Amino acid sequence: MSRETRKIIKLILKFVDHKSSFFFWIFVRFVSALFPMLSIYLFSQVIKYLENGRPLSDIVFLTLIILTVFIIDNLTRLLSIHRLQYLICQTEFAVHRLLTVNLRAPDKNIRHQTIQAIRNLGEAVRTTLEIVRQPGIDSFVSLIAIPAIVLFLDFRIFIFEVAYILVYYFTDVFTTERYSRLKDIQNQKTELYYARLQESNQVRSESKTYIDHYRHLCNWGFLEWFSLQNIAVGFYTLILFYLARQFFLGYKQISDLVLIMGYVSSTQTFLNSISTVKDRLTDAKVALDRLSRNHLFGVDFSDLT
Repeated sequence: MSRETRKIIKLILKFVDHKSSFFFWIFVRFVSALFPMLSIYLFSQVIKYLENGRPLSDIVFLTLIILTVFIIDNLTRLLSIHRLQYLICQTEFAVHRLLTVNLRAPDKNIRHQTIQAIRNLGEAVRTTLEIVRQPGIDSFVSLIAIPAIVLFLDFRIFIFEVAYILVYYFTDVFTTERYSRLKDIQNQKTELYYARLQESNQVRSESKTYIDHYRHLCNWGFLEWFSLQNIAVGFYTLILFYLARQFFLGYKQISDLVLIMGYVSSTQTFLNSISTVKDRLTDAKVALDRLSRNHLFGVDFSDLT
């Protein structure tokens, strides 16, 4: 994690009201993120029981355990998600309150642009926290747990898994840098558009510029995600081929294939989620950088970060 990313996370947490409640429900959310990985393992055990001809009573007992895990998963996940959503909503307003303290503007147009910049940051903070809440936390837990689990299951799969994560990560770093520059331009056009809209109905020029730059942002988003998803598909296919070969050679059972491919499939899910979190943190960084260049604030951002 880069120094700038740590600063943005620290700033976002500064905005959070009721920190004790927030961190409690974050902890509950982390606990709930462990249950899906346990479910994958238990499901593979059911298949192994069937392969080995275990008694029906054993399978029923294991199925009841799976049912219990699902119920606990639903309870902890949904409860923490909704409690966090309430706290996150308050955080967006906390951003507005803090950044409008002693705000003075020489004219309405500059004030409108500044308020829109504050709204951009508030929205970026809210959406970042929402993505972290779900599925970001699940992804962070999986990023640590899945490679560790795979290491004990098959060392070669572990090597594939690590290579997969590293290739995906460095591609994401490159694409996010370009996204950051395009997002900064888009925020500038957003500020100009809404500042003009509050003063006049004649916004044809501003809206055209806004739409043109937004098209560039969308085009880059397609290239970014198309590249990342193809990386995922490539490694998924490679691992599946390796496991199929191991099965035909008699080294693996169907239950082993189901177990490992279940974790590999989860890898793509959590990497996609982490990329989304990274983009939302980039949104917050871009919005903060624009505000830090604004001379109307009485807030010292270096004190906050």
